[in-house]
Amino acid sequence: KHHHLLWLAHQTPLERSMLILIGVDESQLPGQSDFGGKIQHAALVICFQKLYVSFMFRQYEPMKASAENYFIYEDSTNTWSLLYVHTAQAFISGLAAYWMFRKSKDPKWTHKASKSKLMMKKWAEVNEWNFQNKLYLMEAEEAFCYDDTASAKSLYEKAISSAREHRFINDEALAYELAGYFFLKIDQKDVAVNYFLQAHEKYHDWGAIAKANSLYEFTMSSMYASSPRGQ
Repeated sequence: KHHHLLWLAHQTPLERSMLILIGVDESQLPGQSDFGGKIQHAALVICFQKLYVSFMFRQYEPMKASAENYFIYEDSTNTWSLLYVHTAQAFISGLAAYWMFRKSKDPKWTHKASKSKLMMKKWAEVNEWNFQNKLYLMEAEEAFCYDDTASAKSLYEKAISSAREHRFINDEALAYELAGYFFLKIDQKDVAVNYFLQAHEKYHDWGAIAKANSLYEFTMSSMYASSPRGQ
């Protein structure tokens, strides 16, 4: 019974996130449960999935609120053994922290991001296939934060190539998208649009139709914007 609840605590919020990315109306989905506090990590997982969805749809304020709560839970939750969940959380929360630093310039976010990147580096050293592309993308976002344009360009390309080589189409899509925001910020709109369209294609191939549509709408509006909208 305990193991069944543990599985539900981790898989139910993940399923909800995937359905939202596909395009299911969130209001039509059932509410989320922390299982009455019976599962130690349930609240953490729910909070992370809220962070993930708002990050993927570039909803900054909801993402920031979820991130604040997520890091509180993370700091107060004992280490646990579900590595496949923990690595995804480190990856996305780290990327979110880099974005929040660029928006707020609050150094607490670079501390959180650096901690996540260090964990990813350790994992990449022992499992290049799964984690190399993620490390490159985190390093690219870090370079973006510190206006290291040359390094950022190189690292985004490495992240894209590694994700493609290792067949992580969702990570390839995300790397294209984040590179697009970088190029938009440095006022290379034509390059940015090309990256966004590549990301749109990959998201569509992955099956994240709502995400693909959202990015396409942003891309079209960016083409006619009078000033850079990079994130």
